[in-house]
Amino acid sequence: MRAVLQFFSKLRSVFGKEKLDQHLEDEIEFHLQMETEAGLRRGLELNEARRQARLKCGYESVASEEIRDQRLLGWLDGTFADLRQAVVALRRHRGFTAIALAALALSVGLNTLIFTMLDGVLLRPLPYPQPDRLVRVFESTPRNPKWPVSIGNFYDIRRLNQSFDSVALYTEDDLQLMHGDVPERLKSMRVSHDFFTTAGILPAMGRNFEPADSRADKARVVILGNRLWKTRFQSDPAIVGKTIRLNREAWTVVGVLPPGFQHVGGSYRSPLQGETVDLWWPLPVGPGNRGSHYTNLIGRMKAGVSIEQARQDALGMARELTRNFPGPNRDLVLRVEPLTTELVGQSRQTVWLIAAAGGLVLLIAGANVAGLCIARSLARRKEIAVCRALGAGTWRIVRSVLCENLVLGLAGGALGLALAAALAPGWRALIPADFPRAHEVQLTWTAGFFALGCALLTSLLAGLAPALRQSRVDPAASLTQESRGASAGRDAHRLRAVLVAGEVAFATVLCVSAALLVQSSLRLSARENGFDPNGVLTFQLELPRAGYEKPEQAARLYEEVLARWRTLPGVQAAALATNIPWSGYDENSGFSIQGVAEHPGDSTQGRYQMASPGYFEALRIPLRAGRYFDQRDSAAGPLVTIVNEALVRRYMPGLDPVGRTLEIWGKPRLLVGVVADNFDHPADLKAEPGFWLPLSQVPMGEVNGVLRTAGDPMSLLAPAVAALHESDRELPVAEPRAMTTITRAALAERNLANWLLQAFALLAVMLAVFGIYGLLAYVVEQRHREFGIRVAMGATRRDILWLVLKGGLAQALAGGVIGALCAPVAARSMASLLYGVSFGDPLSLFWALAFVICAALVASFTPALGAARADPSTALRNE
Repeated sequence: MRAVLQFFSKLRSVFGKEKLDQHLEDEIEFHLQMETEAGLRRGLELNEARRQARLKCGYESVASEEIRDQRLLGWLDGTFADLRQAVVALRRHRGFTAIALAALALSVGLNTLIFTMLDGVLLRPLPYPQPDRLVRVFESTPRNPKWPVSIGNFYDIRRLNQSFDSVALYTEDDLQLMHGDVPERLKSMRVSHDFFTTAGILPAMGRNFEPADSRADKARVVILGNRLWKTRFQSDPAIVGKTIRLNREAWTVVGVLPPGFQHVGGSYRSPLQGETVDLWWPLPVGPGNRGSHYTNLIGRMKAGVSIEQARQDALGMARELTRNFPGPNRDLVLRVEPLTTELVGQSRQTVWLIAAAGGLVLLIAGANVAGLCIARSLARRKEIAVCRALGAGTWRIVRSVLCENLVLGLAGGALGLALAAALAPGWRALIPADFPRAHEVQLTWTAGFFALGCALLTSLLAGLAPALRQSRVDPAASLTQESRGASAGRDAHRLRAVLVAGEVAFATVLCVSAALLVQSSLRLSARENGFDPNGVLTFQLELPRAGYEKPEQAARLYEEVLARWRTLPGVQAAALATNIPWSGYDENSGFSIQGVAEHPGDSTQGRYQMASPGYFEALRIPLRAGRYFDQRDSAAGPLVTIVNEALVRRYMPGLDPVGRTLEIWGKPRLLVGVVADNFDHPADLKAEPGFWLPLSQVPMGEVNGVLRTAGDPMSLLAPAVAALHESDRELPVAEPRAMTTITRAALAERNLANWLLQAFALLAVMLAVFGIYGLLAYVVEQRHREFGIRVAMGATRRDILWLVLKGGLAQALAGGVIGALCAPVAARSMASLLYGVSFGDPLSLFWALAFVICAALVASFTPALGAARADPSTALRNE
């Protein structure tokens, strides 16, 4: 290549091309200053003279291969020259550059952050070998479409299946470790022996669980999580085979997991995917127990087996289970879902909604940059016309224009990436902690390439239409038009008007979507939730099996602890319960009502919960009829129950429920009270039927403490724990939180979508306002002579003001109407986030349109005011 360059340089010096070019360039520079048709004709003649001169100097004698090399070098030289010229031009036109870079950097930066969520939650594969072969399996009935699998059915599924290499069960069952004198509750999973084989991960030290471990309930072997091994056992290399004390019993460590292993997650009694689990211990598996559903089932499909084949196999297994065990498996279907799909769940809709909103903002920013490029191309039309007159081809013109956009895109992408990096910590903090795969949301090299790609694609597409339009310009007509002072931008004006209308349409869609979510939030906040979370402290408490084998031992402990809690300063009410509102609780059981016939095809069923006296008072759940639990409902007292209004409405409509008898788990219980409905999830459209049993009559080992105070609820934690340890110093408490923290967490995903859509809608409107302002400012500049003539002929300043305002309003109304028509269709994508609001809610449409139109008026007013204040004599004299 260097030799070719040297040859080309010698050739030019031999034939005197530099002198020839210098003479011709001097002539061209003179005629570039001429804006008349004579100047154009002279330019065409000079271009032809230059071509003939190059031929006479012997260039046609160069070998064809050398000519091709020369052309390549010329193309590279020209491209680098265009890039250098683009940098100079962008520095010269700083207003255009600053505005375009700001629009690009802001939109690209936001979309890069959104891409980190899209990539981490949906696109990045799960961290397991061949994750596409991992599935979740559910039991499904008409009443319960997604149920955990019973252990008895799993026993037969493992035997009958033809599509899976292995299947495994798992459920959370925490263990307690004494760390010095401080009891600690550790995140623990109980798994069948083939769990780690199914996940594709084996212990880094020691052995895996063996089938014998899952056949005995008394097996006291445990596998340590890597973090626990490092922090609590100081990375002891000889830990395997040692005995540790868990739940007040001796356990043998048989293995340690490798670092980085992420739990697979689950929909029931399971930590989130990616959470660190401290301990793993065996889950007994046998052919019995088909009525209890509390375990998650994961399977690894065989190589070459599709998800549809696995589903067909599951249907066959379900028919076999129904035929062999018709009682617990009536209407049973086994449902198979890919693990990734199941982990993300309904959050997939939220992620795509946020991504779509960010994409609309990027489109609006691109339309703004395109509008700026059109204005820039109009300002360069004389320069382009002269270049065309001097023989520049279409590609030469397009290349020179696109080089500016290339430089603009690179700079905008770099700024957008820097903005994303600066905002990344706040973005991660904004994502709810329990959002699926939230730990995977991070700025990566992929996100960096995405940022640069977005910026380049946006800027190049924005400049493509102006570049192609300028490459087809008629130089004679353009220079003649310019010399006469006429407007040469009718087509460009129409194109910019279309772009602005599109910006307004996109902004309207975002505004309507944001208004729908605001309406939903207002209706949710105005709804009676059936409890008061303010001033309530909650925490979890789990009794170990050792020391609490008998129910009366647990009941005695609960009575002692509650008596102490109620005497603490500031405590207004204290209770223990198996569930608290908005926790996603989903424990169901059948029952019957004496004297009330069952509805055909609708067996009586409800959420069952246990609670001590004071529970309803602590959460301020209103009493609708009868009474709350009290000291009469002891273990020695009559068996009683309390139900919610949903149960009465569904199974006892028009009847007086108090005093009736419900048969629950084979025992008759007197219905003593009816309480207000509360919900499993904050956005549930209706409450499910539910009933409560006294905790003293049905003691449970895993409960929640609930304490109400008039002050800061977290101030009760230390004295409450101290009072607990007076009864049992080895009992730890877990996850202490204020009830308001739980309610905020339950609404976090909905609020995230709400806040982001509002922010995107506001940004979109701001960009649309800028687009309208830029269009009208250009119109006013091009039509200043016309406005001067109108004023000279008697038009008032108010007439001129309205003339300009009318143009801005026309663009806003056109875009607003299109956006309002498209908004209900777009709103269907966020159906799971709406509560009590239809897709085409007229109030949301009205406020969105009003906001957009008012913003358009504000954008139109400044150019209109400038046109109205123009001095007609000055305008006409300048012409």
